[in-house]
Amino acid sequence: MHAFVAGLILGLAAYHGALLLSGQTPVSRELLYEQQARLEELREENADLTDDLFAPRGQSGVPYNPIEKPYAGLADAGALISEARSEARAKNKFLMVTFGANWCMDCRTLHYHLNSEPVAGYASDLFRFVFVDVGKLNQNRDVAESLGVSLSRGIPVAIFFDPAGDVIGTTNDGQLEPARYYSSKQILKFVRDIAEHSLVLAPDSVN
Repeated sequence: MHAFVAGLILGLAAYHGALLLSGQTPVSRELLYEQQARLEELREENADLTDDLFAPRGQSGVPYNPIEKPYAGLADAGALISEARSEARAKNKFLMVTFGANWCMDCRTLHYHLNSEPVAGYASDLFRFVFVDVGKLNQNRDVAESLGVSLSRGIPVAIFFDPAGDVIGTTNDGQLEPARYYSSKQILKFVRDIAEHSLVLAPDSVN
């Protein structure tokens, strides 16, 4: 409904703008400005509704904290990754850069597992984790592409660097996209394969 009204107002604004340019004045400029202001209000309402529509819903087994925003939308992604790479090399750690979004349940679930036991206990001295927001239009897509990361198979998608700063690999083939179906034990095996074997594999079933 909002989209229809917004489209109608936009059409009227364009129509009246054309008439004004041709010297005809079927409506006052004040009315046209009011219509344009209303259009901006509808755009903002539409953005809010979109955020609410795609907001993650809680699921069994994985707590969902609506306040927590692991993917910082306003962060300078390029600077964040550059700083993390330098820090990881200095501390002789592996680096995992994950591209995702706060509205993505798979992304939120992956973040939860990476910060839960037993993963955190194993990875705290071995890994540096960074989370980059790609949740709106082309947000930070250029940063991902500059690293050879593809978003075509969905999110979350990650790239891994060894302690020397060299690329180990990516999950461009969609290994992490269905993260909501993985357990913490599976994610633990996933990061262990990277740290101990330099292999980026899809998380396997773990008993």
